Amino acid sequence: MIVVLNLFDIVKGRESEYAEYLRRVQPILDRYGARILLYGMTKMIYMGDCSQEFCGLIAYPSLGELRALSHDPDFLAIRSLRDDSTKNYVLTAIDSFDALDDAIALLEDRAKNGLAQ
Repeated sequence: MIVVLNLFDIVKGRESEYAEYLRRVQPILDRYGARILLYGMTKMIYMGDCSQEFCGLIAYPSLGELRALSHDPDFLAIRSLRDDSTKNYVLTAIDSFDALDDAIALLEDRAKNGLAQ
């Protein structure tokens, strides 16, 4: 599973454009088996400099579906609604570990072998 983290702000005066994007993107997400895990507004920042007001977590079955959606003609037709109505956008694709032990093993292997990534 790939999870995409979206952090962003809405450009003042462009709320209706972003709402239209949300209305039109759902059927496209469905087509690729994507699920909205969380969509909401930031209530508090505990650490760091992240200041975006909105956050979304979208799960895709694989990186292949995410890439296919990104090139889908229907998505490309509405992408400007998102791009023109948001700012401070961070979009990161995350390949999930099955368990924390898998993350620990990766980190320990990197430390042992001197790997930066």
